[in-house]
Amino acid sequence: MIAKLKKKERTKILHIQLMTYFRERVLDGRLPTGTRLPTDGELAAQYQISRDTVRQALALLASEGLIERVQGRGTFVIQPPSNGSTVAQLKQKQIGLVLNRTLRTQLTMNLLVGVEQAAKSHGYNVSFTYAEGELEQQARDIDRLRANHVLGMIIWPMGDTTHDASIQQLQADHIPVVLMDRYFPGLGIDYVGSDNVGGGYRATEHLLILGHRRIGYVFAQEETLRTTSVYERWQGYCKALQKYEVPYDESLVVPDFRQLQTGIREGLVEFLQRPDRPSAIFAVNDYVALDILQAAKALHLRIPEDLAVIGFDDLEFAAHVNPPLTTVVQQFIDIGLRAGTLLISRIEGIVGAPKHIELPTSLVIRESCGAQLHVKRFLSLPQETIKQSPGPIQQKGLSYS
Repeated sequence: MIAKLKKKERTKILHIQLMTYFRERVLDGRLPTGTRLPTDGELAAQYQISRDTVRQALALLASEGLIERVQGRGTFVIQPPSNGSTVAQLKQKQIGLVLNRTLRTQLTMNLLVGVEQAAKSHGYNVSFTYAEGELEQQARDIDRLRANHVLGMIIWPMGDTTHDASIQQLQADHIPVVLMDRYFPGLGIDYVGSDNVGGGYRATEHLLILGHRRIGYVFAQEETLRTTSVYERWQGYCKALQKYEVPYDESLVVPDFRQLQTGIREGLVEFLQRPDRPSAIFAVNDYVALDILQAAKALHLRIPEDLAVIGFDDLEFAAHVNPPLTTVVQQFIDIGLRAGTLLISRIEGIVGAPKHIELPTSLVIRESCGAQLHVKRFLSLPQETIKQSPGPIQQKGLSYS
């Protein structure tokens, strides 16, 4: 299980993110020489971070020769000498990172810090951008990074698509590319992600061991089974059902969609009101799991007594919702680190067949799945019954929090 980021570590990630944000805009000209940046206090309020974090980010930009802090006047973008300048050096060893604005802040920061670690250890810098959840915007972002002469790109592709012309063009033009989280079957490009099949299997198996037989699989409307990471988690779900000889029921596999003005997902409410509703749900990610908890609360369903829930990601809030969420842990910092290292190896001439790297996942067990409730019920049985029961089934990759 990835340890929760401590306050000091979160601050470090935030100042790297802010530094990278401004560095990119100085280098591509969106912040021209002479531009006066907002004050430390204004930046802290705008990005909802501390002034100390702002000062750390600006200090790094100043050390790279990109800004100048003039006491009593403010902070300004500067143009270093053209011969052997810091800007020229930075542009020469630049890699691009294309993320999706639909990604949540913690996930984005963890991926970014992993890529930054790989880049800095090899003398590279990262220019990153957010697509707006649209292929057209992603294509424009890729074109802009190409215009800035990045040497390669790490891309979190759009979901729910099996074809991306802009990524295929990068491949055709022999620009190194590494995909994260999802990929395109049949397209030979390096990829780094998680063991989604194994994670989906462990989550579903855990619910089966707890005695559930009607287990739902709920995914986001924006990213259906056409998204490889969503599909692979569904494969793990199906694999566990098959292993335990539980028939697959297509009606239990549904999208999380149609939000009402109250914030409750109407589709989930209908799903949980069915007379044959599931007794447990494996959610494709923690935010879908959060929607399920909210819908269950609106219907006065108790978690986990009436409905057990397991998510996927282990985002920071998962341990603090009520009840705390059982979930599959992804190693986002390591994904970014491995993707960055792989990309730089390609840039520096290491050839070979495209790599498909899957990092291990693990299951962290909290209250939302009902494991503790199950154990308490078991221990309340008569001693003779317990003695006649089979021993506990051991699972790989479990941790308790």
